[in-house]
Amino acid sequence: MGDNYINDKMASMTDDQYVIARLDSFNTWPWSLSLLVIIGIGYFFDLYDVLTLGVAAPYMGPQLGVSPVTLSSIGSMVVLVGYTVGALLYAHIADTVGRKVGLLITLLTYSIGSILTAASTSVLEVYIWRFITGLGIGAELSIAAAYLSEMAPAPVRGRFQSLGTFIGFIGAGIGPLIGYFIIPAFPWGWRLFFVIGGLGAVTAVFFRRWVPESPRWLVHKGRVAEAKRIVEGLESRWRELRGALPQLPQLQAEVRRYERVPVVELLTSRKYASRVLFVLLVYLLYYAFTYPFLGMTASLLHASGMTAITSLYIVGFGGLGYAIGAFLTAVFADLLERKNLIIIGFVLQGIGLFLIGLKISVAEVLGAYFLAALANTFLVTGLYVYMAEVFPAGARSMGGALTNGLGHLSPEISIPVTVAVFASYALFGAFTFLAVLAFATAAIMTLGMRTTRRILETLE
Repeated sequence: MGDNYINDKMASMTDDQYVIARLDSFNTWPWSLSLLVIIGIGYFFDLYDVLTLGVAAPYMGPQLGVSPVTLSSIGSMVVLVGYTVGALLYAHIADTVGRKVGLLITLLTYSIGSILTAASTSVLEVYIWRFITGLGIGAELSIAAAYLSEMAPAPVRGRFQSLGTFIGFIGAGIGPLIGYFIIPAFPWGWRLFFVIGGLGAVTAVFFRRWVPESPRWLVHKGRVAEAKRIVEGLESRWRELRGALPQLPQLQAEVRRYERVPVVELLTSRKYASRVLFVLLVYLLYYAFTYPFLGMTASLLHASGMTAITSLYIVGFGGLGYAIGAFLTAVFADLLERKNLIIIGFVLQGIGLFLIGLKISVAEVLGAYFLAALANTFLVTGLYVYMAEVFPAGARSMGGALTNGLGHLSPEISIPVTVAVFASYALFGAFTFLAVLAFATAAIMTLGMRTTRRILETLE
């Protein structure tokens, strides 16, 4: 069969159908692994940064004349506003100009914000530059998820998108550990902590200049010839390294050119509105418990009687669970239905949060934090894959950015509520509140569609 079969198959397809069919014909990652690593490195520094303020606050606060709880809570709320604005702004660019351009400007924005945070001399400056940092991070997470979902073949989309995200969550895992060794060592240790993230992201921007545009995006924008050239290059590389090309699958959906779906249509049309509502509700609940957990655990442990170094030790070493959780998602992503794995993650997250609140001993809190960290990345790695699949090509970046961005607004309520519950009911009350939110999200997630191993165009 081989090339004759492929030639016969090509003859019965239009060029746009062939591009999509070829992309989904592989049973492994067909691109260079360096592409996966380059996208993953951007994720790495984004997720490294998510925890920086919460980890550094016990040491930044005294230098800047503010309590660590106030600094971490208000700082987290400010950066989350940046997430929302950046997600909507840059997703528009990614849908109209290209995924590649979106991937470049998001990291550049993040780098500027992180480096200038390190140079801050007042609390107000910290808040301003954290807002700028949030502009980049909020969009990066949605655009990178859309890009990887479009580049990965349907049979292994979950696995390899999860691997890209796993590289990112190594940043979340070792970021607090880096902080544990650097921040207490020097009066300016927290400044170096932010500089490391900013300069690392600049390096990722440099390498991202060579990533190819998404062929799916090009096809759906009517730029089929460009998409076909990229796929032909992919085929040539495959033949050189592995020999014969795999058989083409039967494409069961018409490939349509699309124009960017306007926000108004996303919110009002019968086709999109139910998807937007479901995804938004999941994100609202997820971020409502995640950001108090990520950004305030060290400060709340410190305020509940632990020393600053002990609280940093718990989030530093317990945070290794972040990388392990993301890796486990990569292992299981395409073996079980994606939404069921995510539900398991939410349940485990709730258990971990509840156990942190018990605060039986340092060892128990360390183990509970490790479980909560592992569960968080296990579920969110799958969640980023899943949410990119839910929206069709014309709405993938904007739909993801709109729901992800608006979802980041819920911590504006949950963070002060967590602080208030902590003031009245101590650590146990605060983390029980967060655990209840995690269990509620698991219940909502049961309403989602099945997506595992399905070609993206058949989900439209």
